[in-house]
Amino acid sequence: MTNFANSLPRWRLPVQLRHLRSVSLKTIDQRTLLAFGLPFVLYLLTLAPTIYNLDSAELTTAAATGGIVRATGYPLYLLLGRVWSWLPIGDVGFRMNLFSAFCGALTIALAERILRRMQVSAWARFAALGLLACAPFFWAMSLIAEVYTLHTALMAGIILLLLRWAESPTPRRLALVGLTVGLSLGHHAATVLLLPGCAWYILSVAPRRALAPRALIPAVAALFLGVSVYLYLPLLYLAQPAFNYAGHYNAAGQFSPDDLLYADGLWKLVTGRAFAGQMLAYQGAELWQEIAEFAGQLSQAFFIVGVGPGLVGLAVLLRRDRRLAGMLLLMFAFSAGFYIDYRVVDKNTMFLPAFLIWALWLAVGYDWLQQWLSRTRDHVTRTWGTRLLRVALVGVVLIAAAWNWRLTDLSRDRSARQRGEAILQAAEPKALILGWWDTVPVIEYLQLVEGQRPDVQAINRFLIAPADMRQLVERNLGRRPIYIDSVPDDLSHVARVRRTGLVYELRPRN
Repeated sequence: MTNFANSLPRWRLPVQLRHLRSVSLKTIDQRTLLAFGLPFVLYLLTLAPTIYNLDSAELTTAAATGGIVRATGYPLYLLLGRVWSWLPIGDVGFRMNLFSAFCGALTIALAERILRRMQVSAWARFAALGLLACAPFFWAMSLIAEVYTLHTALMAGIILLLLRWAESPTPRRLALVGLTVGLSLGHHAATVLLLPGCAWYILSVAPRRALAPRALIPAVAALFLGVSVYLYLPLLYLAQPAFNYAGHYNAAGQFSPDDLLYADGLWKLVTGRAFAGQMLAYQGAELWQEIAEFAGQLSQAFFIVGVGPGLVGLAVLLRRDRRLAGMLLLMFAFSAGFYIDYRVVDKNTMFLPAFLIWALWLAVGYDWLQQWLSRTRDHVTRTWGTRLLRVALVGVVLIAAAWNWRLTDLSRDRSARQRGEAILQAAEPKALILGWWDTVPVIEYLQLVEGQRPDVQAINRFLIAPADMRQLVERNLGRRPIYIDSVPDDLSHVARVRRTGLVYELRPRN
C-alpha cells in the first residue's frame, strides 16, 4: 500500500490545494464576506415583503414579464432582473426587492475592497461604510425594487478596477475597466457623470500606456461590448410585450409604442428626452436652496458626525494621492451637481453615488484621526484616545442603525399590494381604471405577473395626454365602468363623480 501511494503523481493535489487557497484568500476572503454579510442581513430584516409602489412596481413588472420601462430603459437591470425573478422564494415582488438588497450589500463589499487598496484601517472602513449602509436613502433603496443600488455596485466596481489597473497598467486590465463602464452605461445613463473622473485618473496615471493602440483599441471594444446590452430593448420591442411604458395612449385607449427598431426611437428612450426639461432647471436663489438641501441630506446620511471627518479625508487624500483624489472629486462633483440642478420630486434617492464617494473620504478621515492619535507622545493619551475613538466609531454606526431602522423598516409594509387588490376587487367587470404611479403599476403587476383580473384595463395617466384622457372618458361613459384615482376639473364637469373605496367612479350625468 505504501509503495502504491508513493507511486501516485504527487504534483496534482498540492497544485489544486494551492489554487483553492488562492481563491479563498484573494477572491472571497472573510473580510469581504463580512462586509457583504452584515448589511445584507440588515436589509433582509427590513426588506419589503412583497410588491412595493411607484417606480418599484413598474420595474418589477417589466423585469418579470419581459416588458419595457420608461426612460432611460435600464436594459441591464431588466435583463438581470428577468433571471433573478425566477428565484424560488417568495412572490416576484419580494424577489426583486431582494435583488436591491443584494446589490446594496455588494456595493458595501466592493467599497471595502477599495478602501483596503487605499490602505485604510479596518476600524475606519467599518465606521465609514457602516454609516453608508445605514444612511436612510441608501438603506431605503436596498429594500425595494429600484435601479440605484445596482448603479452604485457597478460604480464601486469601476473604481476598484481602476485602482487595480493603476497597480499594473496592462491592456487586459484596462479592457476590463472599459467593459464594466459599458455595462454600467447599459444600466444607468448617469454613468456618464463618472466618465470625467475615469478619464482624469487614466490619463494622469499612465497616459502613454492607456493611449497606446494595443491598450486603447481593446478597451474601446470592451466598452462598446458592454453598451451593447441596449440591444436587449429592441429585442423586447419585437416580442410586443404586454407591459410597455415606452410610448403613449391615444383617445381611443390604444397604446402606440415607440419604435425601438429605429435609432430615433431608441435614442429618445435611452437619453431620457422626455425629462430634458427637468435638467439644469434651477438658477439663482433657487439653486442655492437646492445646494443647501443637499448639504442637509448629506448630513442626515452620515449622521452629522461624518461631515467633518469626510472633509478631512478629502483634504488628506488630495495631499497623498492627487490622481485618486481628483477622480473621486470629479465623480462627486458631477454626480451631486447634476441632481442638485434636476427638478424632480424624488431626487433624494438619486444622490447615492455622491454618498458612496463621501463614504470613501470619510474612511480616510477616520483613518487620519487614528494615525494622529497614535503619534501623540503621551502613552495614556495615545492608548486610551485610540480605544475611545474606536468605541465611538462603532457606537455611532450602531446608533445610526437603531435610529434609522424606524425610518426605513418595510418588513410589514404590504400597503401597495393591499391597495391594488382592493381596487381590483371593487372594480366591475371590464372596467377602465385611470391612475398615477401609486395606482396603476401595482394593478398591472397583479394582472400580468399574478393573473388577477385580466378583464380590467389600467392606464397610467403619465402615458396619456390630458385632452386624450378626457376624450377617452367621454367615449366610454355609460358603456363601461370607469374609475380614476383623482378627478381633474375638466372631468368633473362632464361626469358624475362618486367615491368608491380607494378610487372615484365616473358615471354619465344624465
